[in-house]
Amino acid sequence: MRLVYGTIRNFTDETRIFEILLDNRIQMFYLSRSQYKKFKPYLSEGLVVHFTCKSEKIEQSGYHVYEVISFIKMIRHLPRKTIVYYDLSTIKQGVKKIINRDGYRMFLDLEFTMPPHGYNHAGNFVSEIIQYGLYLEDSSGNLITTDWQMVRPKYEIGINSRTVEFLKTTEDLIRKAPPSYQFYNKLKDIITYYQPTIYVWGKNDIIMLDSFYQLNKFKPLADRKQFVNLMQVMKNYYGIRTDIGLFNAYELFNLSAPTKQDHNALNDAIATAEIFKLFQNELNKDGK
Repeated sequence: MRLVYGTIRNFTDETRIFEILLDNRIQMFYLSRSQYKKFKPYLSEGLVVHFTCKSEKIEQSGYHVYEVISFIKMIRHLPRKTIVYYDLSTIKQGVKKIINRDGYRMFLDLEFTMPPHGYNHAGNFVSEIIQYGLYLEDSSGNLITTDWQMVRPKYEIGINSRTVEFLKTTEDLIRKAPPSYQFYNKLKDIITYYQPTIYVWGKNDIIMLDSFYQLNKFKPLADRKQFVNLMQVMKNYYGIRTDIGLFNAYELFNLSAPTKQDHNALNDAIATAEIFKLFQNELNKDGK
């Protein structure tokens, strides 16, 4: 393994190869598809990079290149300031504290009602929680319980063909779903007894839970500090600018999603737990 520090002279998207002048010689370095996906927004001429690569060259796209193992730092020097795009050591310290929190973990996924097809978005449609799935485990990763249930929405407009098609259910099942207080009480029992860190994928679930409390005049059950937006944590860690689809996140670990996403809240909660474990393992594998 080599440790490399230098300034990118040229980068080609088609080949995923960049050049650095080292010891008065141009050397070429090759990125895997997952690395390219993670760092593409930053890779251009003038970027200063610190990374590890394999010691032996391989042939790629007609060139003899070194394969990049992992980036350590990415910075750009501008006339009046230096921008740090990526610093693994700083990010890793903060992320480890979040991911390795002691205590119980609850992975929560929520599905929402949708406006009808052709709905005028200038109207006052209110999206509501219509399904939840949760996966609760202890600090060692042992399963405590799972739960899944539909939630009856307050507003009839949310019960429409678009919502039904998305969740692969029926309007009749939605109308017969348990009332909102049953979901609230289930959540209250778990949060009160276990005091878990609550992991969600994306900020929408946190926003919708706040809206759920307000709409039904329920007392909020957890502070924001109990929630972790796992997608945002991973975006920060890997230096990714755009949002990551839950089932696309498996690709970050060079894996394919075990199944196709069906927008079942429990399946998505379980997938969130699986992604968490993959990420935690990668984060802690160096033992530092």
